[in-house]
Amino acid sequence: MGFADAVVACLRGFATFRGRARRREYWWFQLFGSLVWAVTLLVAVPLWFAAFEGEARPSEDPAIVPDSVSWGLLTLAAGLMLAYVVGIGVPTVAVTARRLHDLDQPAWWLLAIPLGLGIVLLVMALLPGQPGANRFGPDPRVAASRHSDVIPG
Repeated sequence: MGFADAVVACLRGFATFRGRARRREYWWFQLFGSLVWAVTLLVAVPLWFAAFEGEARPSEDPAIVPDSVSWGLLTLAAGLMLAYVVGIGVPTVAVTARRLHDLDQPAWWLLAIPLGLGIVLLVMALLPGQPGANRFGPDPRVAASRHSDVIPG
């Protein structure tokens, strides 16, 4: 599975938390998510700062003087961040759950993230998946090799 195949598979399985995901699928999508995050920041951060330029002075609190902020720019910047969270964040959580399933681990491990133990998930994502079928489905390596053996035509 290459970069494009992994991105397409993860976006098609937007909120699919069942099944298993290979390491390649997981890591390629992590790279894609990081690249999209960088682009999102390159666009949203200047918009955010531009929202406070002009009439805003450091001594003016936007909560007290709401006219000192360009709310259109601020809303656009926040909207871009929200679009990233929904468009990339949800598939990232889903592919992480599927990656855990490939290790025969429940998706409850995702609760390590808000506890500040996300590094544990990254280490787990490096481990090879369980060979053969497990309680979460068939081995994705076997399924992928079967599809590659089929000759079209």
